[in-house]
Amino acid sequence: MKNIAQLLQLEENCRNCDSAKELGYIIVNETRDLISYDQAVLISPDMSAKLRVQAISDVSVVETTSPFTQWIEDVSSHLSNMEDSSSLHVVNIKKKLSLRQQKELKDFSPSNILWVPLTTTNKEIDVEFYLILFKDNLWSDNEMSLLKHLASSYSYFLYSLHKSSFNIWLKNKSFNHKYVKIALVLILLVMFFPVNLTVLAPLEVKAKDPLVITSPLNGAVDKINVLPDQIVKKGTLIVKLEDTQFHNNYIVAQRTLEVAKAQLHTTKQNSFVDASKKSQIATIEAEVRLKEAEMAFAKYEFEKTNIYAEESGTVVINDPNEWVGKSVVVGERILLIADQKSIQLKIMLPVSDAIFLNEGALVKIFFDNDPLNTWNGKISQIYYEPELTPQTILSYKIIADFDKIDENKYIPKIGLRGTAKIYSEKVTLFFYLFKKPITSIRQWVGW
Repeated sequence: MKNIAQLLQLEENCRNCDSAKELGYIIVNETRDLISYDQAVLISPDMSAKLRVQAISDVSVVETTSPFTQWIEDVSSHLSNMEDSSSLHVVNIKKKLSLRQQKELKDFSPSNILWVPLTTTNKEIDVEFYLILFKDNLWSDNEMSLLKHLASSYSYFLYSLHKSSFNIWLKNKSFNHKYVKIALVLILLVMFFPVNLTVLAPLEVKAKDPLVITSPLNGAVDKINVLPDQIVKKGTLIVKLEDTQFHNNYIVAQRTLEVAKAQLHTTKQNSFVDASKKSQIATIEAEVRLKEAEMAFAKYEFEKTNIYAEESGTVVINDPNEWVGKSVVVGERILLIADQKSIQLKIMLPVSDAIFLNEGALVKIFFDNDPLNTWNGKISQIYYEPELTPQTILSYKIIADFDKIDENKYIPKIGLRGTAKIYSEKVTLFFYLFKKPITSIRQWVGW
């Protein structure tokens, strides 16, 4: 009864295993609860059909380079080629092992070896394992009978865990079939098929040669009188700078000029009575001209606080409210005025995806807001100095032009984003599919 309880518990433990490694550990260690032995080894073939040690009793991790592991793999490969390898039997050491193996046996394990096959074939899937047990004493008939039952149970549990394994499926596929050989040859030939090397990169619609509106003065923005995408006509007031200081400067310059002119008039009148006053007239006239220049400059600055559109077009600006009260310097860009029909594409190609490109290379354009339609274009300019994008991705800047701006019956708006598919020179399908792995290996190897 005790043996039956232990047998049932052992099978329950095997049934609850979640992995082949856990099951192998139980097979080589907990079988000892029913069968007395000194050492147990579980082996199975790898992808190349060479037997490898999977588990060893009393050892948590198999050391594949240890002398014992190499010896047991050599012995198991030798025994698996014997006629009786598919049946449970005691190994006749003198007949089945070579002299070298017999000599090494004394150093590695006890002399009584029991070969226990744990193989299952079902639905053209072969699960092949072998359990090798070692001990000093002879194997009894009861132990042999019990091991036959355990071998059947172990085979089922191993099959259950391995039947869906990709490695088992691949190992059981025959590559000697003529159709498989033909398929492999066709795949090899297809790998040399020429295709265009392509790469995907983010794009944005930009204005082509827009009118740049900059600040003519050092000051602060009082108000932006236009909205994003607003169409303005030439002469429209678009930006107003804070003019209080410039207006005051203009008024002061006017008053100063009036004082200088009054002084000049008085001096001229007095020169008729006092001849010595005539010598002061030239100096005062020069001062009047200086004051006139100062007033003209103050007037110019005051008038420049109002910025007008020099051309008609569409306003390109992010948020006008962000500019209110913001200090600006001479030449600082505030907004753009663009012709909606004069647009181009800015493509940022990541350095990691860079391919060989020439001006005139074809570009297929996909916009995020219209994924069903495509535009065609060509590269017109390539910048060879990479720069960081707002997403902190080091990228090459590429400019492309549309072949036909209204190809899909409407003109894309400035600011639209999408994806560009850039076509490069022709390469083999193999290089097209494995470009990134080849590049990574080349960078890692450095050859």
